[in-house]
Amino acid sequence: MNSKPVDFLSANAQRLEVAVSTSLAVDRVPTELEIFGLASALRKIEMYAVSDQEFDIVIKKLHVALAVDMGVGSYVVNEHDPWLQARKAQINPFYWGRYKTDLIKQGWGAKVVNSLDKVTDEILDLMGNPVGKSGWPRRGLVMGDVQSGKTSNYTGLICKAADAGYKLVILLTGTLESLRRQTQERLDSGFVGLDSSGVVYSNSRNRKRKEIGVGLINATRSAGVFTSTVADFRATTVNQLGFRLRDYNEPVLLVVKKNKKIIENLTEWLKDFNAESSGKIDLPLLLVDDEADNASINTSPKKATAINSGIRTLLNIFPKSSYVGFTATPFANVFINPETTNEMEGDDLFPRDFIYALDAPTNYLGASAIFGDESRVDCLQEISDAEAAFPKGQKSDSPVDCVPDSLMEAVKCFLVANAIMDLRTGMPKHRSMLINVSHFTLIQDQVKDIVDFALRGVQDDIRSYSSLKVSEAIKNNTINELRDIFVKHYSNHGCTWEQVQRTLATAVLPIEVRSVNQKSGGASLNYALYKENGLRVIAVGGNSLARGLTLEGLCVSYFYRTTQMYDALLQMGRWFGYRVGYEDLLKIWMPEETINWYSLISEATDELRGEVRRMQLSRLKPIDFGLRVRSHPDSLIITARNKMRDSESIVHTLSISKESLESARLLSDSNAISSNHKATQALVKKIEASNFQVDSKYDFPVWIGVSKAVVVEFLNNFISHPLNLKLQSKDLADFIGGSNDSKLDSWYVAIPRGSVSAYELSPGRMVSRRSRKIEVDLDKQSLLVNEKKMRVGSAADEKIGLKESDIVEAEQIFRENPKNKDKKNVPGKAYNEVRKFPLLLIHLVWPEFGDQKYTPLSADSSLVAIGLSFPELIAGSQKMTYQINMVELRSLLAKEVSSFEGDEDEDENVDD
Repeated sequence: MNSKPVDFLSANAQRLEVAVSTSLAVDRVPTELEIFGLASALRKIEMYAVSDQEFDIVIKKLHVALAVDMGVGSYVVNEHDPWLQARKAQINPFYWGRYKTDLIKQGWGAKVVNSLDKVTDEILDLMGNPVGKSGWPRRGLVMGDVQSGKTSNYTGLICKAADAGYKLVILLTGTLESLRRQTQERLDSGFVGLDSSGVVYSNSRNRKRKEIGVGLINATRSAGVFTSTVADFRATTVNQLGFRLRDYNEPVLLVVKKNKKIIENLTEWLKDFNAESSGKIDLPLLLVDDEADNASINTSPKKATAINSGIRTLLNIFPKSSYVGFTATPFANVFINPETTNEMEGDDLFPRDFIYALDAPTNYLGASAIFGDESRVDCLQEISDAEAAFPKGQKSDSPVDCVPDSLMEAVKCFLVANAIMDLRTGMPKHRSMLINVSHFTLIQDQVKDIVDFALRGVQDDIRSYSSLKVSEAIKNNTINELRDIFVKHYSNHGCTWEQVQRTLATAVLPIEVRSVNQKSGGASLNYALYKENGLRVIAVGGNSLARGLTLEGLCVSYFYRTTQMYDALLQMGRWFGYRVGYEDLLKIWMPEETINWYSLISEATDELRGEVRRMQLSRLKPIDFGLRVRSHPDSLIITARNKMRDSESIVHTLSISKESLESARLLSDSNAISSNHKATQALVKKIEASNFQVDSKYDFPVWIGVSKAVVVEFLNNFISHPLNLKLQSKDLADFIGGSNDSKLDSWYVAIPRGSVSAYELSPGRMVSRRSRKIEVDLDKQSLLVNEKKMRVGSAADEKIGLKESDIVEAEQIFRENPKNKDKKNVPGKAYNEVRKFPLLLIHLVWPEFGDQKYTPLSADSSLVAIGLSFPELIAGSQKMTYQINMVELRSLLAKEVSSFEGDEDEDENVDD
């Protein structure tokens, strides 16, 4: 029988790990020999002496940590005078120094810590100089990835700002108390050094001190903290202390959630007890706005929303203020909402001074690693049986009598994964599973009760049978089902079923099922209470689990939510992050349509980060990037939601230069299907009657030099789905018809080959059809072309009309980007870099409806989807403007919007 692995390293082993990590070069990945040689030499010293077993664990951890790298990111900036380098000699890096040491103690690699040092220096330098008189106020934004370590970035930035002379730091978290509490814990550990939950306030200012985190490294100084893990800002508490900002020698931290009343109370207290006769406070303020796209942004064209107004009022009383927003959603409406450039520039929270795009460390597991064309992990499981339990249109008080079989399979997968993790070394103490199937609290609670009842039965059987021989144990249904799960999902993961079965009792019996919503309260996921042995939890929730909150040790997720809102989907993805040592155990259950949306998001976010890099090289400004995002083909999905309540229509500007657009969502209406087919027949007849040249090198119809007028007529006749926001055919027709760009005068038109038997599209013209799986969504009158992850065509289609030399050049341009060096496939859009003529693709689709009851087409017809690819256009015609009918859009998207924006009430907990 194997001995139990060592999970917790001794003090000597921890010192050895830190010593090796900090001593080796940070400009490259050290060799295995260098790591082993230095560790072996240090091991001979008494304070680093360790057992052979611990030494092996230390070496393995060092190999992982020292191989991780992180870039320094990219940024666009307005005019600014750098100041940090000139002040470096005068700044004592007390707060940063101990935080840096703490990160290395936590196992951060030296290269990553070095990169974080550079990144936070760059961001600090873009902020205001706290001892300077000019250049204020400053407004910036930092873009990271979901669960990628933004907290570490802004903790490091806060430490450096405090060292440089910022007097007050206000950290705004999301709207939920659970997230505020979690953020307070992290700042207590990384910046303050004291456990705020143990602080007792009284008139004599006595404190019950308990050093944690950086306080265990050096407790000679400590920032003042006047919020805690127990309570948000309360004016009465601070007033009892007779506290004034100027009385305190150290910087002061407040961690405050975005609640209208709390922000107002904080502003009033600051003015009443700290302002000068002018009503201003002449102390440097750093306001860090975490989840900056959530609640902070003004989404009303008539009057500033309450929290947006509150933040701006708070900033206004500090003449020397730096506002730095952090967001993981680069489509954030901070860029998109204003209708005019003037309003955008005038918005006090628009990041007019700088926008910084962080690079995630190489071991970060993000959207492209899971959902990209070349995904790094194989973890996706399709949900196809949840409709009965969670039907569309489910009400807040609908009864839930059972849960899908796929959900119970996911739960059992979590149990087995826990056992495997217990057989490995260096695994996280905390283990979590996510269940997110509804935004309704009552439905979440019912699901929690059903799963809890089932889990208790499983735990009883494990207690009774798991210690038996395998041959005897599997006679019990529960043990046999768990073995089947192991065989299906984890049989090649470095252990046997016999080992897993022996570990089941210690791995599974501690697991609990908890609701995480406003009814249950944020404390339901307080990992800090379980520091010694860890919390193992199945968390059932909705919006409380959808933004900011970290699920520690998350390894299994069950996600049944339908939305196409990019920011909503990204924020709901709590599985993004770091899974060092158990990345192979990760499992995510979700519907196929949702998988496809995440694939699109992966592309769109990568593209926008690339835009920051390009704009940095071109020395463009934040306003240029803001306008670029506003005109991105995907941006309207965010804009539409923000405008939905107040607008009858909105005008949208779309950038189409070097873009590829597709109609992946088709109308399910039979008249529309028939009309689009007839429009295609008319197009082919007109092309052939006009004797446009046929490109003979293709074995399917490709016409050269088709006139703009013919293409415009077809687009006017083609009926687009209202939710196909990237491709509205009639608006495209108006734009192309009215453009004076000569590049749009002559077109390639192609009907790419398919695998389904040919039929006569027009007299004498036989064409084959492309087989595509179609998802039917009658609620939105939609047929979704899901194959190839919501793509109708393929990358090969985008090569049509290009010379071989053009194709080689496009692929070379793509490969020269360092971000693409490890990608096997060149995406279709890359070929637009060298395109000289626009391309219209006609996709004749033969639908595969699967088990869905939907009337198929006749043998002599097809669904018609279209694609358009544009070359680089002249500056004056790169963007098209069109009007969206919000009444129509609202009726189609209303359920999605309410589903994400939530049924869960705001967490008030407001005192005075």
